[in-house]
Amino acid sequence: MWGGIGTNLRIFFIAATLSLTSYLSFCQEFFVGGKKCMKMPAMPPGPNGQAQSADCNEPTIFFDTNPDATAWEWNFGDGSTPATTRNPQHSYDQAGTYIVTLIRTVNSIVQAPVTETVIISQPPQQPKFFDKISADTTVCDGKTVRLDPYKGSAPPPGVTYLWFPKGQTTPTIDVTEAGCYSVEVFDPSGQCSRTAKINIKFCLQQSNSSGGGEKWYFGTGATLEFGLNPSTPIERDPLEDNGDLFEDPEEEDPTYVPVTPSKDNPIDSPEGAAMVYGSKGDLVFYTDGVKIYRGSDDQPMAFFPPLTNSDLGGTNTSIQSSLIIPKNSCNECPNHLYYIYTLNETTGMLSYSVVDMRRDDGKGAVVEKDVPVSFTSAPQIATRKAFDDSGNEVGYYIYSHDSKTNEFRILKVDSTGTTERTQALGIDDADATGYMRISPLGDKLAMAIVKNGQNFIEVYDIDPETGSLKLNVTIDLKIPAPPMVYGLEFSYDAQLLYTTLRGDPATGVKSYLYQLNLNRKDPAVITAEKIKIDESATYTFGALQMGPVNSVGAIYMAVDGRTLLPYISQPDALGGASIVGYVPVSNVFGAEVIGESHFGFPNVVRAKPQQDGEGLSATYQGTCQGQPTKFSTQGICSPMKAEIHWDFGDGTTGTGKEPTHIYEKEGTYKIIMTVDVFSETVLSQNVNIPLLGNALKQKCNTFVVTDEIYIKPTPVPNLPDEDYLCVLKGLTKVLNPKATNTVDPQYLWTPTSETTPTITISALATYGVTVSNKFVLQSGTPVFCKVKDEVVVKEGCEPQLFVPEAFTPNGDGKNDRFELPHEFITDFDLKIYNRWGEIIFESFEPDKLWDGTYKGKLMAPMLYAFVVSYKSEYFPERPKITKTGGILLIK
Repeated sequence: MWGGIGTNLRIFFIAATLSLTSYLSFCQEFFVGGKKCMKMPAMPPGPNGQAQSADCNEPTIFFDTNPDATAWEWNFGDGSTPATTRNPQHSYDQAGTYIVTLIRTVNSIVQAPVTETVIISQPPQQPKFFDKISADTTVCDGKTVRLDPYKGSAPPPGVTYLWFPKGQTTPTIDVTEAGCYSVEVFDPSGQCSRTAKINIKFCLQQSNSSGGGEKWYFGTGATLEFGLNPSTPIERDPLEDNGDLFEDPEEEDPTYVPVTPSKDNPIDSPEGAAMVYGSKGDLVFYTDGVKIYRGSDDQPMAFFPPLTNSDLGGTNTSIQSSLIIPKNSCNECPNHLYYIYTLNETTGMLSYSVVDMRRDDGKGAVVEKDVPVSFTSAPQIATRKAFDDSGNEVGYYIYSHDSKTNEFRILKVDSTGTTERTQALGIDDADATGYMRISPLGDKLAMAIVKNGQNFIEVYDIDPETGSLKLNVTIDLKIPAPPMVYGLEFSYDAQLLYTTLRGDPATGVKSYLYQLNLNRKDPAVITAEKIKIDESATYTFGALQMGPVNSVGAIYMAVDGRTLLPYISQPDALGGASIVGYVPVSNVFGAEVIGESHFGFPNVVRAKPQQDGEGLSATYQGTCQGQPTKFSTQGICSPMKAEIHWDFGDGTTGTGKEPTHIYEKEGTYKIIMTVDVFSETVLSQNVNIPLLGNALKQKCNTFVVTDEIYIKPTPVPNLPDEDYLCVLKGLTKVLNPKATNTVDPQYLWTPTSETTPTITISALATYGVTVSNKFVLQSGTPVFCKVKDEVVVKEGCEPQLFVPEAFTPNGDGKNDRFELPHEFITDFDLKIYNRWGEIIFESFEPDKLWDGTYKGKLMAPMLYAFVVSYKSEYFPERPKITKTGGILLIK
């Protein structure tokens, strides 16, 4: 990276040798700004073939300051194709001196050529950290890190340095606090530079929080301050199946409410102002378009030499006089450069100035001012964030409107500079304009317009990828002006739009507050169904704004001369004052302000929040008895080495980032995680002996954290592995898991899908039952500890043998033999004995029956003893079954 301010600007100065071209120096024929450096190729891959960040080439910019010119031909003196716009950008391939020529057309007359000499320099040698232009490192807390962008080599001769965040100008700096650090190295001319950055983390160093509640500065010293409405911490539900460990309880969705302001401010603006909050939530600085103040102490911000005039080129009487955005810088730490866009109501000039927070010992200073962007701008300006294809924030879109046509100017400001495009949409040549407002989610833009004595509102859809506009609806409010349509604000979901019509009590013109339902689509229906929220012949209604910005809040209304500001507490609700939670302005009620409100609110922009530093945390998944519970922890002082030890609270321990443990009993267990962090030593960096592990490394610190988890009971079903059913006989069987250790048990059988504790079956199959203990979370969501059991039901008929008590072998064909009805038996053996114990009949076949004879003679009628034994046909593994008794022979 060499540069890093943006396409439309460049810091050309270091110490007394640096020079600056300002918009105010109109002794020149046209404006020349931005980078005056030759284009450089991208950096080659770094160590081990790692890709480097692209070298951020930023062009030299040109702007014709003649407002009457309508056509242009630019020759950049290097043989390139001429440009034909008012504000071209050009990159030079070689360093050197170039004569730039402009031929402009004014009133259809081609003017004489004008020239400027432009000196293009070559950037210095690329600075690096750890041989990278964008690096990261983690070290032990309490250590000091020396940053040297040319470590191991001689720095280029004559270069100068500028460090972020404190603005040091030494070749090296010592660092003891975590954060992003960057160095910009300038060539001897001071107009070309290259940059390298490094993110430094000190292992688990406590971060210094700053910021606080959002404040709005506007009117005459007026301050509207927001505070976090106290909320109850959300304790972790012990029945949850998964969650976070070692972290403070979450809080309910934060809500912000107006609080008594802590101080006033030096702003004195009837309408516009702008404020910007940094990545840590702190107020960086603010302006009314003319004066600029530091957020830290409300003192005027310095202007860096050679700048001497302490005023910006805007006017505080413009409706939206100014706008501040942080610049996304390539290869630089974020949010050390800011653009201040200002509108001059008298000249119609839209321009920007640059604040460098490295200057003035880190308090910031204006380093370039009033760089022209466009002429004939209406007094409206708005912004939305720009995102890449992955949803990452990469910059901002700036929207302004031409005062003489229906042309929108859309600037995209990102790490590569500024690009502009125009769109001609909507009403042409408005008589007057009110606010331009972008919806909270950035998908719609509304603009208030007065044309031919009528009040209109135009609503546009914003393309999320390109930022371009598409006219959605033009709403004729059917209210003659005056009063003039003025303030605008969307509900958070952009389904509703609120607007004020600014009256004048001195002339008896009332002010109004309306709600418009954009869901109705048809502009005539939207107008016919508009809902009046409030009106006043005493007070003048001004701007509307949801606050705090980037949150779901109330919509506040500026009222001239008031110290209590009314607000809409439920802006997403469709309906009148009582439904949207609005108290009329005539009541002595509202958000308290110090100072005095007028007509406008500030344009407020918040930089991308800084991510919190690493902390000791972990997750768990699975909290059922007898089933795996997985613990996981990541990113502890990465890439430093760490040894992680776990105490699971049941007498067992584990190691590593992702241990798994099974708890055999229900209950609450104390989890202890101990982390030993090691840093590299010179020896460990050069010796790789796996068996030594971390023995060669220096122990950085030991961290111990504790928490608790609850292991829920798991049911224990008791189905046998196998069971039998005699399908041949058409029998049925009841399956009962006889589950124990149950809590509100739930059952699900397969393949029958029955949900009863037991089922009756009549077919052979594999039957399964899932028994679940049901628990209900505090949110009402059920969770379960489940276990499945199966039984294989096979064909199996029990052996059957019936022994009668008597038989009558008398030849009448009825019960003439000793018959033994049977089923499903084998290995049959029947013996019949006489009174002396002699065997008089024996059979090994169940169908070979005794007819009452012995040696051909019918035995005497009496009781005969028998012994019969057999085995089961289906269960041959069972022992023989033996039955004994007596059989009565009757003649």
